[in-house]
Amino acid sequence: MATKGLRVELMVSKWGNSLAVRLPAESARRIGVGEGDTLVAEVSADGRLILAPEGRAVGKAEMRRLRQFLGRQKETAPVVGDLRRGARY
Repeated sequence: MATKGLRVELMVSKWGNSLAVRLPAESARRIGVGEGDTLVAEVSADGRLILAPEGRAVGKAEMRRLRQFLGRQKETAPVVGDLRRGARY
């Protein structure tokens, strides 16, 4: 399924000693990135800048769900000692 491309003008701003661009919320949503994610930048031979998501960092919502999941897990006694006692080396 082909999707329609999205052209966005990004303004270059000063950020400390560096330059930065701001990614509009709609563009971030379409490429599936959020705060804390990493974008990989590639400069093509003709000078075009290509940005692509590298991977997804765990966001606040995912971290909250993980904590809730871990909070529901029962803590059990370690079984390694029992396994070792029954094992023959």
